[in-house]
Amino acid sequence: MEVAKENVRQEAHLLIFPAPLQGHINAMLPLADALSFAGSLRVSFLNTDHNHRLLCFFSLSQYSGFSLRPNLRFLSIPDGLSDDNPRSAYQLTELLHSLRTHSVDSFRALLLAGGDKDPDGWPPVTCIIVDGLMSYFMDEAQALGIPALVFRTISASFLWVFLHIPQMIEAGELPFPADADLDEHIKSVPAMEGFLRRRDLPSMCRKATKADDKELQLFTNFIASGTRSEGLIVNTSDSLEAPILSQIDSLFPTTYAVGPLHALVESITSSSISASLLAEDHSALNWLDAQPYRSVVYVSFGSLARLT
Repeated sequence: MEVAKENVRQEAHLLIFPAPLQGHINAMLPLADALSFAGSLRVSFLNTDHNHRLLCFFSLSQYSGFSLRPNLRFLSIPDGLSDDNPRSAYQLTELLHSLRTHSVDSFRALLLAGGDKDPDGWPPVTCIIVDGLMSYFMDEAQALGIPALVFRTISASFLWVFLHIPQMIEAGELPFPADADLDEHIKSVPAMEGFLRRRDLPSMCRKATKADDKELQLFTNFIASGTRSEGLIVNTSDSLEAPILSQIDSLFPTTYAVGPLHALVESITSSSISASLLAEDHSALNWLDAQPYRSVVYVSFGSLARLT
């Protein structure tokens, strides 16, 4: 007599892996936080060992709160660099190369772990969300049959420009001379012909002196590879960038505009997230608190900006 086998549905386990930079962690951690409230979904947030130590040290109270969540945990893998090696956007090419050459095996081991192999008894990973700067990890997951979505921390408009770097090169609009008129419009990016200027392009475009510029080609390949994913997640909204999002839909199988994520998390948890890789400077708070209500506009230029 033939015995029918009962179909057992595998428990959903999502792995989220940001690029090891402050701004990228700031964008993707709220996504992990929000998704950890989605029913029985398990969420693992993956950092490099180096950044995990910094986050635990400088954001201990926040991490202690996260540790109480039954559906959210933090993991880490080595980035391949020595402890004293600088790690910032100024060494981004070196950092991404090291991750590609030294961290993929550790990442694959995490994907293959689960159940009896997992120290916490968590099920195997069933889906990943990976930073768009690290598409090689997406390739690794897809090779194992695990669906992968790409998260882009930049705006939809910025992403749309990046996606058209090959077209700008083909049209002869990139590269351009150092003494070129920066107010001249770029005409080879659809839907932006009337307002996109040379000065609005990413710094790598303005610095490039030849079409095969190493940094230019590196980021072009990262951006283009994202179209092989099962979907794109962008920290923006239709109310902000609907025209460009409709353009992006033509290149990606599915696009999710889920932003602003910090506001989404606050609506779910009634709290905000702090995940700093550095000691936070609170010296301005006393001055801000002394100002009249709604009299100050705060603008963040990111953790790398240096204003004269």
